[in-house]
Amino acid sequence: MDFFKKYYLVILFFLIIAIICFDFSLRQNLKKNYKNQGEYAIGKINSIKGYGRGTGFYFLYSFKVGNKNYKGRSTTDLSFSEAEKNIGKRFLVLYLKHNIYNNILYVSIPVNDSIKSNLELHRWVSRYPVIQSKLDSIPGSGFFFENYF
Repeated sequence: MDFFKKYYLVILFFLIIAIICFDFSLRQNLKKNYKNQGEYAIGKINSIKGYGRGTGFYFLYSFKVGNKNYKGRSTTDLSFSEAEKNIGKRFLVLYLKHNIYNNILYVSIPVNDSIKSNLELHRWVSRYPVIQSKLDSIPGSGFFFENYF
């Protein structure tokens, strides 16, 4: 027990470094594997939450796969006033088959209300090459623990 009391700052430092490295590896995994193992879902932006000292914000969104609902969060480069206009709207979500919690919301790819299922969404994405080029520019996401917990 004295060991932890004496070296708690060192342990905390390495723990933070490990979390950052794990987060980075998850993001790289998505970038490398989304073409082979990626699936699409319809995501709905539920709200916007700020972080820092009012300098940034991210979207809180939800999407459904099968009968289960999932949540995620994603940063954006939109202004706050533009981002507020997207609350309640539907956008493309990309996730990995083997790890559904590793997902990204594409605010640059709105989903039409006529698309009702993820299967229809998959067909729609495959028909338009412009969407494929947008998928290559993977936007920022929240930290891994925000999507898992």
